[in-house]
Amino acid sequence: MVIENDVISKINVSPFNFYDNVRDLMKIKEEIIVHDTTLREGEQAPGVVFSPDDKMAIAQWLDKVGVQQLESGFPAASPGEMEAVTALTKQGLKAKIFGFARAVKSDIDAVIKTEAPGLVISFPPSDIHLKYKLKMTREQYLDRAVEMVEYAKAHGLYISYSAEDSTRTDFNFLMKVFKTVVEAGVDRARIVDTLGAILPNAMRYLVTETRKVIDAPIEVHCHNDHALGVANTLAAVEAGATAVSTSLLGLGERAGLAATEEVILALYNLYNVRYFNLSSMYRLCKFVEDISGVTIYPSKVLAGRNIFTHATGIHQHGVLENSTTYEPYPPELIGQKRRLVLGKLSGSHAVSSKLQEYGIKASKKEVKKILLEVKKTSEKRKSVLSDEEFLKIVHQVAGP
Repeated sequence: MVIENDVISKINVSPFNFYDNVRDLMKIKEEIIVHDTTLREGEQAPGVVFSPDDKMAIAQWLDKVGVQQLESGFPAASPGEMEAVTALTKQGLKAKIFGFARAVKSDIDAVIKTEAPGLVISFPPSDIHLKYKLKMTREQYLDRAVEMVEYAKAHGLYISYSAEDSTRTDFNFLMKVFKTVVEAGVDRARIVDTLGAILPNAMRYLVTETRKVIDAPIEVHCHNDHALGVANTLAAVEAGATAVSTSLLGLGERAGLAATEEVILALYNLYNVRYFNLSSMYRLCKFVEDISGVTIYPSKVLAGRNIFTHATGIHQHGVLENSTTYEPYPPELIGQKRRLVLGKLSGSHAVSSKLQEYGIKASKKEVKKILLEVKKTSEKRKSVLSDEEFLKIVHQVAGP
């Protein structure tokens, strides 16, 4: 389904976003590649396990959305992962398939076996990881990095070098790592905020400085431990990053990472990046909710059931007159629907609209009586009313 122009025309965000002196701070001059990692990082959320069929379904849906790259799994981790990545590689999707590997030859061999054209090599250069996890010096790290990159490149793979824990790595060493691996054949450098521990301005600085050191595209992978995953992702894009690593619903380790649907929505509405099709995004998120077992919070951006639900009389009156009064974009854009719920905060306009929805005529006096009963019931029960309960009140007041 192609999003119609009349739907796009109802996107009504702040005009300050488009002032020249604001736009001058943003450097979105190239295509922004969404490198979705739901199928790999998403399974690192506790309790989430995708079958090969689950992965195929999610991948096909993301492909229709227009996501350009899929980090589809960790082939060396299990036979199921090997099967899933191999199947996706052969599916003929427009999206480019990537396999995940540590800086270990057997991991890279597993990706090669799947025939996936893309490889993510994850290798943390921070002193914390060098000392406590890898047990190696910086020199040993660089030697291993070059060896693995050259090995993978010899097999024709497109390489995204994921410097895990980048944002807690010594700046000069991080720059040396990126410069060294790019010279060895890396196609794209990935800055990773593994613990969600950086501020947007600091991320902007880091991307800007990295661009001065290497002549290669920059990708970012931003975790959400301080609720800044999306903010840091967008800051990176403004500074010149051209690829963003995200996952649906933000699924991932601990607090997860920047959510694919949130980043795409922001790019679409706030930056006029219009080459994604959002019309099925809500249904895709609900599908992932079902198969992952992770419940979507009601007010979750794009995916929550309440984001186009209006409960107060003031807001209900506004959207009934013109939806842009209380909606920055129309629900149709993402495949959602508007709902007006009736309760203690509702007004007569919402009651009249609900009556009209059911083809019921009522006088102004009857509308006031219905509204009064709706408020009483809502306050007594401490909740909004279902349509069935509303209709019961209508029949009590106005008759069948």
